[in-house]
Amino acid sequence: MGRRAVRRERASVFGRSNNSIYIDGNTVRTIEPRFGEKRPVSREAIRGRHTDGIRVPQVSFGYYLFFFIALAITAFVCIGYVRIHSDITASQKRVASLEAALSQLKLSNDEEYERIAGSVDIEEIKKTAMTDLHMRYPDESQVVHVSMESDDYVRQYGSIPEDPK
Repeated sequence: MGRRAVRRERASVFGRSNNSIYIDGNTVRTIEPRFGEKRPVSREAIRGRHTDGIRVPQVSFGYYLFFFIALAITAFVCIGYVRIHSDITASQKRVASLEAALSQLKLSNDEEYERIAGSVDIEEIKKTAMTDLHMRYPDESQVVHVSMESDDYVRQYGSIPEDPK
């Protein structure tokens, strides 16, 4: 097919301007469809390879393989994340229940201590120790003073000397 040359010129007829189109050349003209008429559909458009002049790219097997591997890795990571998140939530709930149980045990322990401390009469113990067990307060010679480095307590690793210096 040859190349069509299309020229547009303005022609003035009786003082009016008119757009007229004429084609220069000796090639066979293709008939342009009028407004509202449908163009004939080509075989390539029916096959789906070309649609309105846009070529649809062909996708290879490697692309599909890469896509499915990436999809599997993403799904694996998401499932792992959800599983770890649920484990953390379960652990937090367990810690909260254990803290509640500890606080209940501390409260019951304090109540029991107060009950025992309230039921003991110190004067009765002192009277029983002095009369029945023949105990007495220590003399000044029996008291040994020990220097302490900390305020907690002293462990005795050996015998206490008889004469303090």
